[in-house]
Amino acid sequence: MNEESAVSAAAPLTPAAGRNARTTLKRELGVIPLVAVIFFSVSGGPFGLEDAIGSSGPGMALLMLLVVPIVFGIPCSMMAAELGTAIPVEGGYYYWIKLALGKPSAFVFGTWAWMNTFLDTALYPIVAADYISQWVPGTGRGDHVLFSFFDSALSIDTHWAVAIAVMVPLAWLNARGSRWVGDTSTLLMLIVLAPFVILSVIGVWHALTTPDLTLVSSFTLPGQESGTAFGAALGVVIWNYIGWEDPSTVLGEVKNPQRTYSRALLVSVPLITLSYILPMIAALASGLHSGHPQDWTDGDFANAGRLLSGHWLALFVTIGALLGNIGLFSSLLMSGSRVPRVLAGDGYLPRSLAEDSPKYGTPVRAIVISCLVFAVFCSMNFTALLDADVLTDLACILMDFAALIVLRKRYPNMVRPYKIKGGWPALALLTAGPVVFTGWLAQSTYVEEPDALWIGVIILLLGVLAYYPAKKYIKRGRADQPVDTSMIDLGDGVEAAPLFV
Repeated sequence: MNEESAVSAAAPLTPAAGRNARTTLKRELGVIPLVAVIFFSVSGGPFGLEDAIGSSGPGMALLMLLVVPIVFGIPCSMMAAELGTAIPVEGGYYYWIKLALGKPSAFVFGTWAWMNTFLDTALYPIVAADYISQWVPGTGRGDHVLFSFFDSALSIDTHWAVAIAVMVPLAWLNARGSRWVGDTSTLLMLIVLAPFVILSVIGVWHALTTPDLTLVSSFTLPGQESGTAFGAALGVVIWNYIGWEDPSTVLGEVKNPQRTYSRALLVSVPLITLSYILPMIAALASGLHSGHPQDWTDGDFANAGRLLSGHWLALFVTIGALLGNIGLFSSLLMSGSRVPRVLAGDGYLPRSLAEDSPKYGTPVRAIVISCLVFAVFCSMNFTALLDADVLTDLACILMDFAALIVLRKRYPNMVRPYKIKGGWPALALLTAGPVVFTGWLAQSTYVEEPDALWIGVIILLLGVLAYYPAKKYIKRGRADQPVDTSMIDLGDGVEAAPLFV
């Protein structure tokens, strides 16, 4: 790429960028803020991993935290780095699929990704409201119900009102711009990690200086086979390593995205992995539930902190959990709101959702619509839907890997600032882990929670079946929105721009 192209690519996009393109996006995210956005897109802290001990045993839980990042997390981050640096456009993974697999596949992928946000992103204001209800009387789930339906499966109460109160200022923050979200996420990441750094130091020191301490009382739960134990915690652990590609949707708002994204991923992978393993070791060293690993459950990191250092550390961990859910919602709202934006740009949703605020340069309408949908889901009890969401997330990830392979074959000379080394054998090896884990999780879900599997299948089918009605009755022959392809070089003189419209 020549110097003139690089300069023009870094400039804010304007309506002159292409027909029907109405955008004033600004490149404001640097490496550290993007690390924070990735941290909250993937992790948000080790909260919830206590269930891995309670469902599979301490030894298996630790083993999975070591194996899953190698077999699943690192391959996904490497895939995201190669595709994201080669195709650094706003909308990210939607356009990876569009270029590699075509418009119908991009629509299906985008629909799945957007529906995933309904099930996933809406969870975090609910969990934040759960924490707040521990301190504010009368705000618990089911308190002061205004009305409810379907045997309280959908309920409007004070708990729902608190969840909305959490959501509104974060929506406003998102509307102000990616820099605001990035800077806030950086601060929240430091606050969330601080209690776990303290917990890890105290717990690991306790483990090293206590000669008779048994860190792993058992490998699995009593009477549990290793294969069953692995499957029991697989969904929980994978859930904590999903999302590396989500920030790709804001690559049009990243400074020098061809370098920044891969560097941020390089920092994020070990950061997130260590933020899981070290607190887990420390928690086990505390002696909590000694001899009864099946008793481990959500919130036990705070209880382990209480045993190791007192109530102040338990409170610090709890505050970290609350702020972690706030950071998760804010980052996922930013990346998720770009999905309806690109679907609207291609005519599958009202075109106004593709327009950015002239004042802030953000897709304010898409942010508002997303929050309105989340508000409905915040009134629901949807535990089974979350398990289904893991399966649909994995389906999207497999499509990403398919795009990686197709683009390697179709455009071998494409400029890839980050390229996975090792050729086709390496690609096959990296793809094998996510494929095997997806199959294993689908099988274990079918056995343990068949309702969740069928909900996931229904979501996937809806995405497929919606394409032709959306094309015929909503898009109605309208042209796709042009994409700023100034930073894409397919090699061999192939023009990128015509392939996106």
